[in-house]
Amino acid sequence: MGLHNAPKRPIQAGHDDPQIGASASASTPNASSKPSASDPIAPSTATQSTDFTSHPPPAAPLATPHDRQRPEANFAPGLQRGDFGDSVSRKAAEADKQPLPFLATALGVLKRPSTAPLTREEKRERFVDQDRRMAKRRAIVKEATRGYFNDFHATRSHGGKTWRAPGTMIKHDRSLYFPGISGTCLADRSTKSTTDMLQGKVSIVSLISSTISEQHTKSFNSETLQVYENHPSFQLVQVNLQENALKMYLVSLFLSNLRRQTPASQHGSYILSRQNMELERDAMGLHNKHVGYTYLVGPDLKIRWAGCGFAEEEESRALLNCTAVLLRRAEEAKKEKASA
Repeated sequence: MGLHNAPKRPIQAGHDDPQIGASASASTPNASSKPSASDPIAPSTATQSTDFTSHPPPAAPLATPHDRQRPEANFAPGLQRGDFGDSVSRKAAEADKQPLPFLATALGVLKRPSTAPLTREEKRERFVDQDRRMAKRRAIVKEATRGYFNDFHATRSHGGKTWRAPGTMIKHDRSLYFPGISGTCLADRSTKSTTDMLQGKVSIVSLISSTISEQHTKSFNSETLQVYENHPSFQLVQVNLQENALKMYLVSLFLSNLRRQTPASQHGSYILSRQNMELERDAMGLHNKHVGYTYLVGPDLKIRWAGCGFAEEEESRALLNCTAVLLRRAEEAKKEKASA
């Protein structure tokens, strides 16, 4: 028998299931039976009809999406619905109220960099070096587990600045070497290395990757450049580090525009590099790719002072004083060498 030709069954009022209605109607007293005087429900029951086949009750209106109640989520204390987008900002705002620590350790690498080509034995040792392989794995895992906008969100706290520059120089016996970075020179498009550029001079090295990071470094070195820009033993080395291949390609397309924006006296000490710095990132204190970093490097390639982000007044003054001390010592060393 088809579904549409099935006989209609009476449904008990208040129930939507036919079986429940049928079982309930079996226990309902017959309308022809005499009501009991002691039963107050009996008279009303006798006058009611349990058959709604001809006149079914009106169906209840369906709930609209606006009428449906969503389950309330468990929010953190002080947060309400819609505040998830602001949670990172609030966390950064709380961190922004905390004072930044001073640089507590020397920055740099242990081994002095060299531009000499590696021998076959050195290449083999580097290939089988277990410590180097594990360092690469840790760098890959760290980069893979970091969010794409992690550095961008970190700039909401102190502008991305993670430590304050020291007031004095790092001692010579505790200082480490500035790693070798190769790149294209802005002056003649030749390949240069910081190892050759920093040798024998007191240098302020600026690591930049964007316009804002360039402003960070200028806030540090502008005062020092005004005093020692023409000093024969002093130089400013700028490294435009673009580890992203696509961004490096775009920057190289506008190299002529970059040359026009940079003073002509700084073209020879300005290099554009795409060198991967993942293994040296922690050693150099490079915690944010949107932040500019400033290093004071001695004639022996050792990092004697460092700063990041926008400079405070005390930090820019400390860089000026430390540069003056290194230049004085460099001049004294030249005089001793000439008299010997």
